Amino acid sequence: MESGPVAHAENAHVAVWFALKRLDLNDHRVIALKEVHIPRGTKMTTVRQIVARSFRLDIAQVTFKIRNSQGFLIPLNGLIPVNTKQMPYVLEVSRYFQHVNAKPRNIATTVINSSLKSRLQSVVRRIERLEELLPQIKQKQNEKMDKDIELLNQKMIFLHKRMQMAESYCWEGMFKRAPLW
Repeated sequence: MESGPVAHAENAHVAVWFALKRLDLNDHRVIALKEVHIPRGTKMTTVRQIVARSFRLDIAQVTFKIRNSQGFLIPLNGLIPVNTKQMPYVLEVSRYFQHVNAKPRNIATTVINSSLKSRLQSVVRRIERLEELLPQIKQKQNEKMDKDIELLNQKMIFLHKRMQMAESYCWEGMFKRAPLW
């Protein structure tokens, strides 16, 4: 095992092979094969610039997808595994949102109108039902209030009797009978 600047220089860069596919130009063929030297531990943005410079690509207009030999996406960063010329990574170049088909976002006014009509009719039916039930609601409310008032009156009568009993007693130094409280 060597030590010093030579060994450090060998580990500083990794040679990675890329096969280029220009999906942004609607070309699904591999049009270039290149070896790119990537410094170990480099950030993704720097690696992206290095790869773009190697293939003379404008990174402002495109995005990259890196696939391994099995077709799985792999991250493009400074820790990308070493490969061979016989099994290169596929660098797919595509435009932003190239594979997204936008759908129109306008809703037909007939759908909105029918939806609003049904909601309005539902609200009107609920109001009509409440208006029909209003006399019953008032009657139930009055009955509940009468019950509550009667209950309070019973409690007041009970407390009044207890207060009268308590006033009739006077202190003679000791209890003749146990107090009620």
